[in-house]
Amino acid sequence: MKKMLMLIMLVSIFVVNFGLTQASAQLADGTHSIKYQVNKPDSNSASIANDYFVKPASVTVKNGTAIVQITLKNSAWITKFQPPGGATVVNEDQSADTRTVQFTVKDLSKPVVTAMKIDIDDINYHHEYSVSLVFDATSIASSTASTQQTVSSESKPTSASTTESQVPNPQTGDATPYLLIVALIGSAFLLYRKKLQTKTEGQ
Repeated sequence: MKKMLMLIMLVSIFVVNFGLTQASAQLADGTHSIKYQVNKPDSNSASIANDYFVKPASVTVKNGTAIVQITLKNSAWITKFQPPGGATVVNEDQSADTRTVQFTVKDLSKPVVTAMKIDIDDINYHHEYSVSLVFDATSIASSTASTQQTVSSESKPTSASTTESQVPNPQTGDATPYLLIVALIGSAFLLYRKKLQTKTEGQ
């Protein structure tokens, strides 16, 4: 019985992970909105740096390549922000103390380990560390932007009002719950069958 329960749990975990990966892989060309969290490295816990980032992120996909744009708060404090391959500043607002950066992500289903450095002269705080940007593939929403739109260092940053009004993309995250339901129904049937067989043998 314990082996059967372990099998059910393993099947359920596999189905959920497979669904999230598929959601990322099927992301269509165009501009999308995606939620994310800034975690401590190799952890599910949010980093203190999580409060320095505006949510959600904007993702532009072209020919399978995802270019992410995120906005940093307390920009003057963040003297280093370096994801794999580096990042480009596309907009900076000194009065609001924010800046928008963009960078390429090969796989949105995997954490993006990013080097950061915080320098706050007023309190003599100078610290360098790494964080993990964890994107939620199930939260992807699409905007009405043209699929031919490209993102460059001269492109206009996506505003918070635009990302909040975007409509959910049915091609990405909707498949995951159905896969999980099928897996759980199948597992429940196997468990019922096992119990029935045990009861019959006992008679």
